[in-house]
Amino acid sequence: MRFEEFIKLYNEIYKAGNRIYHAFARKCGLSDSALLIMYELRMEGQQGITQRDLGLALSLSKQTVNSSTKSLSYMGLVELKDGKGDKREKTVILTAKGENFCIEKIDRIIKAEERAFCRLTMEEAQALMSAEKKYYEYFLEESKKAMDI
Repeated sequence: MRFEEFIKLYNEIYKAGNRIYHAFARKCGLSDSALLIMYELRMEGQQGITQRDLGLALSLSKQTVNSSTKSLSYMGLVELKDGKGDKREKTVILTAKGENFCIEKIDRIIKAEERAFCRLTMEEAQALMSAEKKYYEYFLEESKKAMDI
């Protein structure tokens, strides 16, 4: 396979995955970034996550995280608490309503991902993860060279 064919197919697959999450977000009445935040909160548990850590984990800007968490707070799904050391740093915590939302909506996404995973053979799953990991390791090396980092 030539690079041009590979990158076109790879990008098509990546975009198709994004469209699936976008459809879930719309069905849940959320923006794409708000869905990602609720998903991350569900996966990380009860302790909550700082807005800064959400941005780093999800590759979202501070403005996007702030806007989305304010929207989620307005909906009653999350609570924003002052950080321990820095009052400007907010920790995002699921409310009881947010927990119920996750059970009703976010868990459906997680279950769909799990069912899709279970349809792969163990060899397919391992090959997918191995190839993806290797590709991104190589891409990171090459991007550092390209950006003179």
